[in-house]
Amino acid sequence: MRSFFHNHLFLCSLIASSAWADEDLMSLLDMPLASLAETKVMSSTRSTQSLADTPAAVYVITAKEINRSGARSVADALALAPGLHVAKFSNYDWGISAQSSNQALTNSLLVMVDGRSVLNAMFSGVDWDLIPVSMDNIAQIEVLLGPVGTIWGGNAVNGVINIITLDAENAPKGKVSASLGNYGYKEVKLHHGGQIGDSSHVSGYAEYLEHKPWASTEDKVQSQQHYNVVTGRFGARIDYQFLNHTLNVQAGGIRSEEDYLWANYNPHLFFPQRPAHEYYEQKMIAQEWFAGGSHIYERANNDRIESDLWLTYSDNDGPDRNAHFVRFDLDSRYLFDDLWGTQLMIGGNVRLIQERFHQYSRYDQVTAPYLRSADKPSYLNQSYGIYANWTIPVTDAVTLMLGNRWQYHNITDDTYAQPQVRLNYRLADTQTLWAGWGSAVVTPSGLERSTTFRQNGYVENALFSDGNRYDYYYSYLYKGNNQLKVETVDTIEAGYRFWHGEKLQLNLNGFYSIHENIRAYAGTGAQQWVIPGGASEGSVGTVFEQYTSEYVDPLWTRTYGGEVSAKWQPISNLQLNANYSYKKILGYCSGNICEANSAVAKALENQPNHFINAQAIWDISPQWWVSSALQYVSATDVPSNVGTIEQNGWPHVVNLDLALSWQHSRQWPRFTATVENLGAYENYEYPQAYGPFQNDTQYWLQVEWRYWDPQSEHR
Repeated sequence: MRSFFHNHLFLCSLIASSAWADEDLMSLLDMPLASLAETKVMSSTRSTQSLADTPAAVYVITAKEINRSGARSVADALALAPGLHVAKFSNYDWGISAQSSNQALTNSLLVMVDGRSVLNAMFSGVDWDLIPVSMDNIAQIEVLLGPVGTIWGGNAVNGVINIITLDAENAPKGKVSASLGNYGYKEVKLHHGGQIGDSSHVSGYAEYLEHKPWASTEDKVQSQQHYNVVTGRFGARIDYQFLNHTLNVQAGGIRSEEDYLWANYNPHLFFPQRPAHEYYEQKMIAQEWFAGGSHIYERANNDRIESDLWLTYSDNDGPDRNAHFVRFDLDSRYLFDDLWGTQLMIGGNVRLIQERFHQYSRYDQVTAPYLRSADKPSYLNQSYGIYANWTIPVTDAVTLMLGNRWQYHNITDDTYAQPQVRLNYRLADTQTLWAGWGSAVVTPSGLERSTTFRQNGYVENALFSDGNRYDYYYSYLYKGNNQLKVETVDTIEAGYRFWHGEKLQLNLNGFYSIHENIRAYAGTGAQQWVIPGGASEGSVGTVFEQYTSEYVDPLWTRTYGGEVSAKWQPISNLQLNANYSYKKILGYCSGNICEANSAVAKALENQPNHFINAQAIWDISPQWWVSSALQYVSATDVPSNVGTIEQNGWPHVVNLDLALSWQHSRQWPRFTATVENLGAYENYEYPQAYGPFQNDTQYWLQVEWRYWDPQSEHR
């Protein structure tokens, strides 16, 4: 594969010096790098403003950077941003964190698509493989680090990922693409759009994706390597603008089917006619459908009334999250554009979630390897909030921002404040300093409060210490706790920005945060029953053991670190992006659980400290472009009381992706060859103790054809 790319890069250099030398390069290629003053973001204030004037650590991943990186998912694209730890667990599972530990069911990041939260209501976190958005429809991804609970509410604790899609007028039109690669990767995408009357545009897409669950040759997956993950996405959008009204209506969804190996454990004492373990294949289905949109009314004095309304249905029949949810979200706000020379936004939100958990029979609870059950099979989760954010120009160079949100959750029957104070200082026309403090709350969820995760195991003819053999059946029960305090994060942060026209962007950020009421499991009981006779041949009886644990909240951390990022365009057809991030977590514990086991706090410190990402985009000629992306994550030193480096340490990760693209002319298809994870064969990105899967080198070829408007710009 390396020789393949070396040969093609040599070919590119020849073409760059000879083909179409007399044509205007920029007439066919992308626009140059925008300055920070021209880059518009909305994640920190909920209204569009210049990135240069934003008093928060915000990084923008553009559509061009996404397209050239070869990223096939939002999670892949986020590896381009500073301050994020992006770790791949399998071929469709990721863990992503910012300014905190990277662990399963992380819920301290708010992820949105056009302002609609894509959280899994069960644990208030994100299923990264189930985000219903087309990568080809993304205008930009805004990565905001730090707390902005004042503006966005729940889970905007350590950061916000705001995926902003193209409006219907600028969405891809008449576009067909097909991709084929190793590990069974197949993908087909259809996009189209057009104008309806003088005031409306419409666009839509449909996508089909198929791949293996594991990009791995390790022994443990070979018997299931014929399995597939099949995912379908669709979406439609209408944008209407007339006089002072702007209306955006969207609908779409995603459905994923995963081949899965399931089993039943049959203790001989209860099921003497059945085999000890019955294995069979089945499909697990996860899906989400949504409809809604936003409306903006701009008054004559430039004040604005904005409203967002979304209805979302999601379900998953996996035994660890077998439930479905109907979610209603309404957020309205009034923006005073000029209130005595200041700008004031006041608003409120309502979130209603009808939760319904699957009920398991006693047989299922005994025989399933694992499952999750709920204390309340049906529950109406309610949340109501009001908020205000006041932007005050203190001088021509200094802007102060003050805000607070009060959010009520019926799951805890309590109201929580999420204040912020931010300051922006324009040092010069191309330099700004900013600083801020904010406090945010992790949205409470039913998973940690009112569900029980049960894990079972069964072994026949196990040898015990008394010298006899028994059939051995054991269960671990991990229970929720309604008395948990909500998790809170307080963060102090500061940064510096510098830009030089359309040539250079530079960002330096630092932060210090305190995260309180972090969860851990504490053992609450252990029981054993020995029943003589009635066991399998060679066994004298059956031993049943049950271990019970419950969520508690004795942990807290101090975390500090920062990011340095730069985008540089030394010549008009070459862009270089690079960033470095550092994160250090100090774990603490209070209470009885800590006296017996200090490892529970030290385990929080077992996280990588150093992260490097880099990207090079070279528009060689109107026909050719090449791109590369590098991700580096440092290994961890595991405290001796936490475990071994081999089992518990986060591994050293180096991923290199390369992409090469050619198109003869606008009317021709574009061919793009991509290699992901080049040179890092069969690597792990999670500790062995997590049971991760290896990530092998993957490669694919994409053919893209725009049949509708050959004069449209190519991203």
